[in-house]
Amino acid sequence: YESQSQGTGLGITQSILGTTTFKNQKLEEEAAIFLMDRRVNFSPPHPITHLVVSNHHLVLAMANKMLIRINLLQPNVVEEIDICKLALQAKIHNIFLDPTGQHLLISIVSRDGATPVDTLYLPLRTNKPKSTSKLKGHLVTSVGWSQRNQSESVTGPIIVGTSKGLLFEMELTSDERFFQSGHEEYCKQLIDYGREKPVIVSEVEYRSSPTDDLHFLVLCTTPERIYQLAGRVKSLEERPMFLSLFNNYIGLPPRFTELPSVWKTSWLQIYHIPGNFTPKHFAWVVEQGIYYGDVSWSGLIHEEASIQKALNPFPASVEGRGQPCGMVLSEYHLFIVWPHKILGICILNNQVVFEGSVPEDCGKLIGISKDMTKGTIWVYAERAVFKYKIEQEGRNVWRIYMDQGNYDQAKKICSNDPSRLSVVLLREAQDLFEKKEYFQSAMMFAKTMTSFEEVTLKFVETGEEEALKIYLHEKLDALKVSEQTQVTLIVIWILELYLKKLGNLRDSGQQNSQEYRNYNEQLKNFLHDPKVRQSIMNNSSAVYELFTSHDDHDNYVNVSVMLKDYDRVLRHLIHHGRNLEALEVLNNQGSEKLFCQHIPTLLKDVPKDAVDCLISQGRRLNPVQLIATLVHCHSSHGHGKEVLRYIEYCVDKLDVTDEVVHNFLISLYISHAPDRLLPYLKLQGDDSQSVHYDLKFALRECMSAGEDKACVHILTTMGLYQEAVELALKLDTSLAKATANRPKYDQDLRKKLWLMIAAHVVQEEQDVSRAMDVLRECDQIKIEDILPFFPDFVTIDQFKDAICTSLQEYNQHIEDLKHEMDDAAKTAENIRKDIQKFKQKHSFVHSQDRCSECNYPLLTRPFYLFPCSHKFHQDCLSDSVLGYLNEVKQKRVSELKGKLLAISNDENTTGMGGLWGDREQIRAEIDSLVAGECLYCGDSIVSNIDTPFISASEWDTVMAEWQ
Repeated sequence: YESQSQGTGLGITQSILGTTTFKNQKLEEEAAIFLMDRRVNFSPPHPITHLVVSNHHLVLAMANKMLIRINLLQPNVVEEIDICKLALQAKIHNIFLDPTGQHLLISIVSRDGATPVDTLYLPLRTNKPKSTSKLKGHLVTSVGWSQRNQSESVTGPIIVGTSKGLLFEMELTSDERFFQSGHEEYCKQLIDYGREKPVIVSEVEYRSSPTDDLHFLVLCTTPERIYQLAGRVKSLEERPMFLSLFNNYIGLPPRFTELPSVWKTSWLQIYHIPGNFTPKHFAWVVEQGIYYGDVSWSGLIHEEASIQKALNPFPASVEGRGQPCGMVLSEYHLFIVWPHKILGICILNNQVVFEGSVPEDCGKLIGISKDMTKGTIWVYAERAVFKYKIEQEGRNVWRIYMDQGNYDQAKKICSNDPSRLSVVLLREAQDLFEKKEYFQSAMMFAKTMTSFEEVTLKFVETGEEEALKIYLHEKLDALKVSEQTQVTLIVIWILELYLKKLGNLRDSGQQNSQEYRNYNEQLKNFLHDPKVRQSIMNNSSAVYELFTSHDDHDNYVNVSVMLKDYDRVLRHLIHHGRNLEALEVLNNQGSEKLFCQHIPTLLKDVPKDAVDCLISQGRRLNPVQLIATLVHCHSSHGHGKEVLRYIEYCVDKLDVTDEVVHNFLISLYISHAPDRLLPYLKLQGDDSQSVHYDLKFALRECMSAGEDKACVHILTTMGLYQEAVELALKLDTSLAKATANRPKYDQDLRKKLWLMIAAHVVQEEQDVSRAMDVLRECDQIKIEDILPFFPDFVTIDQFKDAICTSLQEYNQHIEDLKHEMDDAAKTAENIRKDIQKFKQKHSFVHSQDRCSECNYPLLTRPFYLFPCSHKFHQDCLSDSVLGYLNEVKQKRVSELKGKLLAISNDENTTGMGGLWGDREQIRAEIDSLVAGECLYCGDSIVSNIDTPFISASEWDTVMAEWQ
């Protein structure tokens, strides 16, 4: 079986894979699946009739009615149990061992096999079997054990089948109890399948649902039928437990499958993984063949058809062999024993995978048994026992499923073997391709190790570009970022497919269709994949050329934006006349560099929108960086008004103070808005230090443009009042007068400027009346100041009133001076009297007087006495006053104290008093600085009333103390 199936599969694999790397395994050299592990070292003195094994416990029944129990974990300890006394003139019909190996039932029949004799119960804990009185008169032919029972003393609910078609539920215990002779807890008939005619219950099995412990499936077989019952029980503790389930079928036609047979029995076995009681499938061996089924618990819950069944005839090699002796079921194989042969049949494809026999000295084969708990298989003949093992029976199952087209199951089995999985995927992909299911085939091909070129060529030859695109997508997802060459190749190819499709749709006029929008959206999603984005960044030139070749401008821009290549985006948009879109890109993503590069072109084409874009940027742009661009645009393209609008925005709204910006604004005003020049200059003020433009530049520009009024303002701001007045007199006398009044704090200059105006009025206009008006407007000039400007022929009568007024003012001024002199003399006399009184004033100092600052006795050190009666030690006053002096006086006091200390040291050293005069002079200066006024009553303390109590230097220290 193995060599044939593997050989066929390998040939198919080679024809499909082509250049694909494939792990070549020598399957023909693999070991057989079903192998004899060993022959048990046991020579029975009498022929073996029955063997059962479970949970490492093995029980043999001999022809002399001797039972042999062996614990396979301690095989040297053999226990023999003789039941001859309990089976006189009878024989053992069958033995039944529960899954734990703790409970054994023995059915006894008469020698002719026609009359039931007894049913014995033999727990593992004893070697004395006891009769089950409630089964008297019934020949037990099958037992359905509880798979979940773990008790050594109680069997749990069991279902017993008899030779007359009856099913009983009972429970046996090995505990000895008073007032009860038997071991039966209870025994209740469930159903009678032999009402029509007596039938033998060949097998009975029951299992509970993996998700609901109260939901059970019961399978029961006769030689010709298999019955199925499913339903819920009321409680796991209620006895009998299955009565409610069977009652549901009362009055209903039995649910069964019938296969006519002349055999006297049939064999049923349910497979579940050792350690897991959830059944996966079952096998029923009858005369017509092997009946397989998978258990579906979802169907059982709804009490529908729960088992998917299929009948396979026996392979040709076993036809005519007669009735078998027994069978066991594994996950994928069924092993059947005939008197002279053992066959292993794969339940998936009904092929014989094993055929064996035993030596002739062992006698005929009697049967086969499987430890359902541990998974071991035992074959027994009349005089020998053999242990078989299964070696990786599922290793080739994946290929069977693959050959049957069950790819999902094949992939599930070989998911951990990449080489086998690739074979399955490749076969599935090839089948899908042949069925013209190209999309699914492409996805499957991408998961295989098939040559990339070979697969892509398949789809190219068939013209299935959509399937090819799917394949490329899947391959791209499987590639690592480090595989840059492969990633680049696939990305470019996928882009070509998308662009080709979009181009075809545009050529056919479907650019507004839903299909076009869908493809375009797919392309955008593809471009934003991180792996694709990185590849495009590494090969941007080739990608841009690809988009250009397909004339796909929108996606060209999208890729450029994705790569943040905004310079390319703008150049592309501007080149194709999409200026408004370019402005939008600039507005959202632009930098100063991009604005400087592209705003000239945009200002040329869409000046208003371009300036609106500049204004929307606000402070994100530095106008100084754009000046060169704006100047070029202004001079070359003649869009000065729009440029002026932006510069005005920078000055008025952004408060830009850079000189170059204001100079440019002046140039723009001169060229495009002369009426706004002078208001701007006035708004800047007439302080040369505070204006933001270059005065000389502005004066030169205004003079070149003939803006004389602006020149007058600029000259005034520069402090050139005489030049300003001279220029103003050429324009307007009123302007000259206003200019002459500017220097308010320099009266001599103001007078000089007004004299210039008067001279102009007299000499140029020769208008005496206007000259008199000038005289009245300026209080700095008199009639005598302007008389030299009049010609000699002018008569005095024209100035009589002005001269009289001037003389009266002089007289009044003289009288005012006389009164001031009298007041000053009186004040001086009063001061002399006060000084004389102060010289005679005195104050008393008492011995108990204390310093107002330190509160120590005043007479202990040199002191100061103030007229306000405050008294201070000399050093106390000096230290306290320093805090209220300015820095200059503080520094001077420190210098004087240093000199005084130096003089004292010299006198102590030389013993000479020649420096006495200097010391007194220094002391007098210190007194003038320190003791000039009372510390508490003087002006210094009043002027420092807003000084904080805690200085800034002491703040941290004081705060730390408070904390």
